[in-house]
Amino acid sequence: MRGLYIHIPFCIKKCEYCDFVSFSDCYHKKAAYLSALTEEMKIYRGEAVDTVYIGGGTPTSLTTQGLEFLMENIFRYFDVADDAEITMECNPGTCNLEKLKALRTAGVNRLSIGVQSFNDTELATIGRIHSSNDAISCAVDAKFAGFKNISLDIMFGLPNQTTETLRDTLIKAFSAGVNHISCYSLILEEGTPLFERVRTRQLYLPSEDAEVQMYDVACDMLEKSGYHQYEISNFARSGFESRHNLKYWDCTEYIGCGCAAHSYYNNQRYTNTTDLDEYIASPLKKYDVTGLSIRDKMSEFMFLGLRKTKGVSAKDFESRFGSTFYFEFNEPIKKYLDLGLLEKGGDFLRFTPEGLRLSNTVLCEFV
Repeated sequence: MRGLYIHIPFCIKKCEYCDFVSFSDCYHKKAAYLSALTEEMKIYRGEAVDTVYIGGGTPTSLTTQGLEFLMENIFRYFDVADDAEITMECNPGTCNLEKLKALRTAGVNRLSIGVQSFNDTELATIGRIHSSNDAISCAVDAKFAGFKNISLDIMFGLPNQTTETLRDTLIKAFSAGVNHISCYSLILEEGTPLFERVRTRQLYLPSEDAEVQMYDVACDMLEKSGYHQYEISNFARSGFESRHNLKYWDCTEYIGCGCAAHSYYNNQRYTNTTDLDEYIASPLKKYDVTGLSIRDKMSEFMFLGLRKTKGVSAKDFESRFGSTFYFEFNEPIKKYLDLGLLEKGGDFLRFTPEGLRLSNTVLCEFV
């Protein structure tokens, strides 16, 4: 069954590091946006989905009434499975207990809270609008609102961050008692305010060696605290892996609605415009429509599937494509097996612990 992604491109304030398609000065357009989003959802009327992911931007920057309207239309135009995982991203600075209760009543059953750090200095440096106390309160309120499936986003490699401040952040994350933690490194994107501050030496990032040490410390702490690593940057207690994100890594089709949303639907990949006004005016227009060849699908199976710590299944590859990945990708597989970055485990090919640290280099070879 397919997944559904909904993009809400509004933010109260755009973070210093963010290059996602989001807007901090367009709240007067939110009603028109939700109307356009509804028109787009109508073209998929009746499609069966068993995961829904509402991201941004900051979905919870919408009013409670706007979020309820959105949820009503998701259920109106899609055949949402009874046991569907329905996730909404949440900024602690845009939520209170009443809004969280309304979301739970409206059908949201998984919350992804963008904490990034429990260090107030680090939060201020990257332009987050919340404090560490706000994040703790948000997690507590989410539980009171009835959420049992809660994820926290944590970043490492932040300006002036140290291994010790990351340790402190993770300890506070564990104390929140959530079942899922995404822990990933800061990617410095050209054109963002943070990029300019680093380029002009107003701020300094940790060295590559320090960042690798942070990743190793995070993996070790998470494992010892009961969060198993199931993907390069994602850790969960058993049974709380993100079903929606697994669709991406398993190459399962999904529908994307909203400004800048991507879709993989009926063997085609396509995108929506990144221009907010253009999307509001023409929500049904699609860009970069590309049919996938068998070779495209093979490549995606490898570079997406290898992100999972269990790796990729030889039997699954053969059943899909009538060939083996050892034949189709013999050169890169042999190269990285010999270097100790990939390993065989029964039916699976997967990264070694050292390979996970260098995963981007390896994955590029399968594109």
